Amino acid sequence: MKTHATPLSQWPLHKRLALPFQARLRRAHRLFRSFPACSYETFLDVGAYEGEFTDSLLAYFTPQHVWLVEADPDQAIVLKNKYGAEPRCHVIPAAVTDRSGTVEFRVNEHRPSSSLVPIAAQTEEIFNKSMSEARIVRVPAVSLDDLFQQHKLPVIDLMKVDIQGAERLLIAGGQRALTQVRQLFVEVWFEECYRGAALFPELHNLLTPLGFKLRSFHEFRKGPEGNLVYTNALYTQPKLLGGA
Repeated sequence: MKTHATPLSQWPLHKRLALPFQARLRRAHRLFRSFPACSYETFLDVGAYEGEFTDSLLAYFTPQHVWLVEADPDQAIVLKNKYGAEPRCHVIPAAVTDRSGTVEFRVNEHRPSSSLVPIAAQTEEIFNKSMSEARIVRVPAVSLDDLFQQHKLPVIDLMKVDIQGAERLLIAGGQRALTQVRQLFVEVWFEECYRGAALFPELHNLLTPLGFKLRSFHEFRKGPEGNLVYTNALYTQPKLLGGA
């Protein structure tokens, strides 16, 4: 597998010179600068919402393909309109869960917190905002294994997961697919903000048998009393990364 010193070292000179002056590029650099030196061509953005993570990918790397998966039907339409003219981006309107079919999706007053999983009573206090359930809609559901098969996904260089407490379901339905993911960037919880959701220790124990190694944490969020609520964890598959 082809490796590079850093993604930054592969940029053309004009892009490197632009880094101090472009806010989006600087934000992406703060996130990706510590990621492993390896190929970055195929991406899977699960829980894409408004496409902020994909925007960072497109600014920082040179993707061949980005698959964006979004359960919220209204947000999926937004993504299709936003990336309709971008041939590298492919929007999939579905919830990634443990089995394919249809599933109930809970749309919350605070739209980014919407989830397959009911929100916990303490969550509004932790985040100091109204996050109650506004309505329930049925949406298409697909397991990660079926997603890879149906869309003929190749080995994925970087997969991001931000699905608000439904991570255990994704892992349960992706036992084969996850072995084809070089890096997994996943939101992990230390407080039960979604009822019955897996917290970090459980998720870590589910991922390590699949070959993943924890590399780093990013963007810590603390509660009103200073306790850690959630962060993003970067896992890598050493066998797929080679010497990176």
